[in-house]
Amino acid sequence: MRMQGLILSSLILLALLASNVQAQGQSMVDAYIEGTKAPEVYKNPYDNYPATPQEARELQKNKSALNWTMPSTLSAGGKSAKESREEAESTGETQTIASAEEAAAPDVEATPAQTETVNVQGNWFFALNDSMARELALTLLQDEGNVYGSGRIREGNSSLDVAASGTAAGSDLKLNLVSTSPILQYQLNLTVDQDLAAGEYKASSAGGESWTGWAEGQKTA
Repeated sequence: MRMQGLILSSLILLALLASNVQAQGQSMVDAYIEGTKAPEVYKNPYDNYPATPQEARELQKNKSALNWTMPSTLSAGGKSAKESREEAESTGETQTIASAEEAAAPDVEATPAQTETVNVQGNWFFALNDSMARELALTLLQDEGNVYGSGRIREGNSSLDVAASGTAAGSDLKLNLVSTSPILQYQLNLTVDQDLAAGEYKASSAGGESWTGWAEGQKTA
C-alpha cells in the first residue's frame, strides 16, 4: 500500500514538471511572437564582422556600391595613381608649351637666299679693247656651273681659233681662252646681266708678253 502511494506521488510530480516545462515553452514562443522578449544575442565568432545577423543586413543595405579605391602604390617603389596622372598631365602641358614656343620662335639663322646661276649658253660677240681693237666670236655650252666652248679672235685681217673653258656662279662668268698657233691666253672676269656681259681681262703670250684690257659682249643667239 505504501509502495503504491510512492508511485502515485512520483507520477503526479512528473506530470507537474511536464506541465511547467510546456507552459514555459509556450510563454517563450508567445514572447517571440509578441516581441515582448528579445532572442538571445547572436555572437559572430569573427570580431571584425557584425555581432548579429540584423546588423549585418543593415550594413549591407547601407553599402551603395563596391569599394573601388586604388592602392596607394601601383607597385613596389611606384607612384600613386594620382601622382602618375598629375605627372602625365604636367608632362603633356610642358610639351604643348614647348611646341607652341618652338612654332612661335623665329629662326635664329635664316637660310641665305641662293642666287641662281646665269645661263650663258649660246653664241656671244665680244669687243676686246686694249692697245688694239679685237673682236671675239664665241659659242658657249653650259653644264650647271661648268662652261666650255670654242671661238675665233679676229685682229685686223688675221684670226686665230681659241678653245674656251670656265665657270659660272651667280652673275659671275670666268673664261679662259687658249689658242695654239700662236700660243696665246686670255683670262676674262665678266659680270653677266641677262644677255650682256662686261669685265676686265688679262692676256699673255708664249714669248712672255702680257697686257690687260676691257671686254664687252652681247649674246646673239
